[in-house]
Amino acid sequence: MLHVTVRPGREKKIRACYPWVKKNDILSFSRKPKKGELCIVRDSKGRFLAKGYINPDSYITIRLLSFDKNEEINEEFFIKRISQALKYREKVVKGIYKENTAFRLIHSEADYIPGFICDVYEGHAVVQFCTYGITLLKDMIINALIKVLNPKSIYEKSTPTALEIEGLEPKEGQIYGETPEVIFIKENGIKILTQIKGGQKTGYFLDQRENKLLHATEFVNEGDRFLDAFCHVGGFGLHALIIGKAKEAIFVDSSELALDLAKENAKINNVYDKCTFIKGDCFEILRNMQKDGEVFDSIVIDPPAFAKKKTYVEGAKRGYKELFLRGLKMLPKGGSISVYSCSHHVSPWILEEILLSAAQDARTPLRILYTTYQAKDHPFVLQIPESRYLKGIFAKRFEWDVVQG
Repeated sequence: MLHVTVRPGREKKIRACYPWVKKNDILSFSRKPKKGELCIVRDSKGRFLAKGYINPDSYITIRLLSFDKNEEINEEFFIKRISQALKYREKVVKGIYKENTAFRLIHSEADYIPGFICDVYEGHAVVQFCTYGITLLKDMIINALIKVLNPKSIYEKSTPTALEIEGLEPKEGQIYGETPEVIFIKENGIKILTQIKGGQKTGYFLDQRENKLLHATEFVNEGDRFLDAFCHVGGFGLHALIIGKAKEAIFVDSSELALDLAKENAKINNVYDKCTFIKGDCFEILRNMQKDGEVFDSIVIDPPAFAKKKTYVEGAKRGYKELFLRGLKMLPKGGSISVYSCSHHVSPWILEEILLSAAQDARTPLRILYTTYQAKDHPFVLQIPESRYLKGIFAKRFEWDVVQG
């Protein structure tokens, strides 16, 4: 097996279970590495640190699987990892298989199976293989998944941008069993129609489950008018109507497919008559709404990632501020707003600074009640700061106006 030696001082993070060895961490190889092969990582004194797989063409050169020198990377290894992950989800996902019938089973590095994602929808597994090295372990992983989960089917949607960096082509197709075109799931007891084949990501954004419930429970009152900006298939708005008892929800998204699914979800939950669906650019629509004097008692702004690279952060900050400012200007006294960023490079502190800047411009005093992250089945691991990608701020406007001069 290939042995890789890291530079002096670079072993500290690895000993703390950080899962990446980057190109500039590496001192030497025992031989020329082969793309995707397993390797052993050692410190500069030759002591064992970890086992992983290597891609010499990638800046993240080695992704680590195990920190136990006696552990073999085989099917039994993946059975153990997947079993541990399933046990954790059964504990932390409220009402798993009942109120919540979809969940993330494997969250890549955060479950120490780097490059592999698995979501489960009503017993149907949807998987993504995101790195070259993990594709070489694919058969072992699929066999282990079948043995542990006993899924109804397994469908592959390896289509993320990361594949291009790894030198892989996107891949989508059936692996095991037969996956339906659409699947009805329950999220916090609400029926959701998800489109697996051809839909976004693995079919649905499961990482907002807890935030949707929190917003509907604590930030929506009976009779409220609710705005769901970047609504996708309508999760926040449906929670506001069904759990929060809002009287009306406005759903805005640029995707016609997403809005069609949102409409179907409103129908199957018997709230369609309380919904308005608007297709178009959220920046333009919120700007026009604000100019027209629209008012919403509760607002959610959950845009896609604006800063996929660190160099995009400054531009992303301007985009977020524009959206937040428009939302705040439509918020009445005592109204509530929750805002999100799913960009890793936008830290919780940056998001707070953006909201503060928008609130200053809107002359809107805010109480911050919660700062939240992704759902617990998308774990944030302390030793892996990159695993904290979704940030949310729940705020409430004071019940009085600012009047000066």
